[in-house]
Amino acid sequence: MAINPISIQTQSVVSNSANVSNAKNASAPAADTKEIASNEEAAVYKKSDETAASSAKTYTKDTVKLSEINKQVEMKLASLRGAVENLFNMQSVKTGEANGLNYDQIMEKYDGKLKEFYQNLKVDDSTRLTAQQEISEDGFWGVKQTSERAIEFAKALSGGDPSKIALLKNSIEEAYKAAEKAWGGELPEISRQTQEATLKGLDDWAKEAAGSQ
Repeated sequence: MAINPISIQTQSVVSNSANVSNAKNASAPAADTKEIASNEEAAVYKKSDETAASSAKTYTKDTVKLSEINKQVEMKLASLRGAVENLFNMQSVKTGEANGLNYDQIMEKYDGKLKEFYQNLKVDDSTRLTAQQEISEDGFWGVKQTSERAIEFAKALSGGDPSKIALLKNSIEEAYKAAEKAWGGELPEISRQTQEATLKGLDDWAKEAAGSQ
């Protein structure tokens, strides 16, 4: 266990006070003795205050966990971007447009009407099957894994500080609204379920933190 410098300093103050008391007790009047005793009590009180201050819990952002989650998501997003670009370009060739847009350009072009874009996008059987697996109950983009990943990210970002839960929940709700705006209407059911599962997970964390206190 690490030695606490504050505790050592306080212990020194108390020891010095005790030595002074012992030296004066033989000849000091009763009034002086009371004054010394009062000084000793003040020193002990100081120790209590400083020890409490030194034991205050600190929270540090978990950059390792954040990096780990970001890498996982980026890897999956790369595959998703590629699939959307491929489908869009294939469809453009068939319609004679041949735009050759990348994923970010597609998202920008259809911002506010992504729902319409995806509803009109023709998807081959192989891509459809892969997508269905990814959003299934045990899939990477399914409700369970996505909400758990979001909760992990929130905890890592806040350093595990439960006092930040309200702020984190507000950020998630604002992000959901922004996604609805970009989508151009109400998001798919799986998105709503994921949001609810994430907020519930944060509420459970808040209850757990309150119980431990």
